[in-house]
Amino acid sequence: MAGAAGAVVAGGLLVAAPPAATSAEAANRINVKKAAKVKQLRKAVVKTARNQVGSSYVFGSAGPNSFDCSGLVHYSYRKATGKSLPRTSHSQRASLKRVSAKNRKPGDLVFFNGNGHVAIYIGKNKIVHAARSGRGVRIDNISGWYGSTLGGYSRVVQRA
Repeated sequence: MAGAAGAVVAGGLLVAAPPAATSAEAANRINVKKAAKVKQLRKAVVKTARNQVGSSYVFGSAGPNSFDCSGLVHYSYRKATGKSLPRTSHSQRASLKRVSAKNRKPGDLVFFNGNGHVAIYIGKNKIVHAARSGRGVRIDNISGWYGSTLGGYSRVVQRA
């Protein structure tokens, strides 16, 4: 008698097992699972950073109630993924793989020239960042001053 998924059972014993998945099929299943995990981690980083909107800007602070720009990045990644990034924007930029603007994804870091500012890209040409004293953590479009000083993108979460 034929069992589930191609198994042949006779007298309650398995006499023929279903064919094993090819290594390509197995690798594809693993890659799909890893891609889903990476996407989930990126979403968690963005959500964590967005949850800080309205918090105060305090130079040198890394949360949970106030942040500077690199402190927000450090806090968001540590809380969402368990990954601890360097504490300063310059060290963060130096330690990560750069990506092009066309390949940017939510959760990527956005660096700006001239002042050491860093933000988290959240999609739709927007960033969440600890702007400066008096403005705190906020969401802004990458345009105007931000667009004119854009220094590039870097990726933290590349694989699960």
